[in-house]
Amino acid sequence: MGDLARINTNIAAIRSFQTLTDINERIVMAQERISTGKKVNRASDSPSDYFISRTLERQINAVRRKNDNIERGINFLQTNDSRLAQVANILIEMSDLANQANSIAVTSAEKQAIQQDITQLSIEVENILQSGVSVKLYSGFTLGGLNNVSLTGNLTSNALSTLTLDGTNISVTGSQSELVSTIENIDNALTIILKDEERLGSFIKRLEVETEVNKIEEVNLRASLSSIQDADLAEEQLELTKLSILQQSALAMLAQANSSPQSVLTLFG
Repeated sequence: MGDLARINTNIAAIRSFQTLTDINERIVMAQERISTGKKVNRASDSPSDYFISRTLERQINAVRRKNDNIERGINFLQTNDSRLAQVANILIEMSDLANQANSIAVTSAEKQAIQQDITQLSIEVENILQSGVSVKLYSGFTLGGLNNVSLTGNLTSNALSTLTLDGTNISVTGSQSELVSTIENIDNALTIILKDEERLGSFIKRLEVETEVNKIEEVNLRASLSSIQDADLAEEQLELTKLSILQQSALAMLAQANSSPQSVLTLFG
């Protein structure tokens, strides 16, 4: 009768119980993978995969934070670019007024009116520039999280020192030479602003390109993370179905193993 005669230690029942315990643990793991969508939920599931997945998550977060910083930088530059665009529009209007005054058909009274308009427009130019374009943008601004993108060079900060529209160099009521000089001064100021707008635009374009590069990098990192971390739900469901059947079989064998030693009682009949 072998092990069946040893009723004090039911080896068959113990083995069935161990098998059932192992199946139950595998069922719990399969259920966890299905519920979380991940095949690596803790370091004990796969130490190396867990380390790699956590490292990839850190890299993904770093790329996303870099893009957030770039977006803030772009918004900052676009704000200042819009100010420069306003200045350019005003200077174009001033140039048009000055050229309008450069006609023998324009009377002195009309020139006085034009001069009033130009003076007020020049005051508005100063107001816009003093609102922060030259000081805040070019006094030492570096975009965080980027390599070799520093706006600390000599851009508008130096150029605007020659852009003085105080009425002495934008007079349309004086001599013809003064009027011609006024037109040149306004056009030179416009050239300065347009060049700085162009350079601002190049910075913005560069940042936009880097944003796209970072987005591609993030997608690639997520793909790598998915291949390591994400569970195949169809496969896990098949595994769970198989384990459920084995669980029922193990329970049946455990019940049978527990009842088998009762056959020894026939010896005492």
